[in-house]
Amino acid sequence: MSGPGAPADPNAARYDRQLRLWGANGQRALMEARVLVLGASATAAETLKNLVLPGIGHFTIVDGATVTRRDLGNNFFLIEEHVGQPRAAAMTQMLLEMNDDVRGEAKVEQHKRWT
Repeated sequence: MSGPGAPADPNAARYDRQLRLWGANGQRALMEARVLVLGASATAAETLKNLVLPGIGHFTIVDGATVTRRDLGNNFFLIEEHVGQPRAAAMTQMLLEMNDDVRGEAKVEQHKRWT
């Protein structure tokens, strides 16, 4: 959208709530941030959802496990078609669908190496 009355920043409408909370500098810092999460747990999914929606710049999930039926009961991002797939990859795919401004990647390996 261009012309008189159009927002100067194309992200202004999408991120209006955050801009009112922490201002343009805070939003810019969030959009430039990079987060590494070790383990694709339900808690990690909820935490990343709360960073992806307001527009975190980049996230990486490290997890070597595959999705099991048990995961479906406690991780709302995982669905039946994910069973047998790498858990990090499945969660990354679902999170990226929430905000096309965000970049993310899955590292399918045991996170013990990272600690």
